[in-house]
Amino acid sequence: MSGKKNRAGRSSRTLSVGRPFPWGVVLKKLGDYYEVGNWRIPYLQRGFRDPFQVLISTILSQRTRDEATHAAAERLFEKFPTPQTLVRAPLGTLERLIHDVGFHRTKAKALKEVSKAILDRYDGKVPSKLEELVTLPMVGRKTANCVIVFGFDLPAIPVDTHVHRISQRLGVASTRTPEETEEVLVGQIPRGLWRAVNSLLVQHGQNVCRPIGPKCPICPIRKYCATGSAISPSS
Repeated sequence: MSGKKNRAGRSSRTLSVGRPFPWGVVLKKLGDYYEVGNWRIPYLQRGFRDPFQVLISTILSQRTRDEATHAAAERLFEKFPTPQTLVRAPLGTLERLIHDVGFHRTKAKALKEVSKAILDRYDGKVPSKLEELVTLPMVGRKTANCVIVFGFDLPAIPVDTHVHRISQRLGVASTRTPEETEEVLVGQIPRGLWRAVNSLLVQHGQNVCRPIGPKCPICPIRKYCATGSAISPSS
């Protein structure tokens, strides 16, 4: 029987390696390794939990380091914490407040457009459905899923470059795009574990399973990893 077709027209079954993978064990080990009591992603750890502020913070985070994202979000929300206030903010003021994030002029314009769309279409409330979120400016599947997980505390798997890369290295997916990886992970991981996937793999990707020079010898999950177990001794 063929698998469900994805947007690229390929069977989703062909995207997965197909072997059982102990996701529960792996996520528990990562949680213990990073001493995660609060598994929210780093730029949301300091209190940005309102769905609107999660949405805006995640837009700001695109191609931006966590430290710069948090600093910009703090400055922004001190003056414009809601769509009602942000939509009226002068564009130049927004650009100054978020100047240290990537593409700050483009994002400043998008923040006003997002706020207006939320006010016009959703009565000032951020929608919780992915299909509605992705219609907003600068909101793709990863950003939408971050809002679902970190703003609404609902199950979803945001797939960024870290999650995509680590999935390939673990051997659980052989995919070309984050969207394809999301489809594979949704099919593999029990729904009750979805919310923890992004934050734990992002932290792992930033600290150990780095894009260049991964630290396989100290990786707490190397014995479960197709890449790590092939190049370092199992413990």
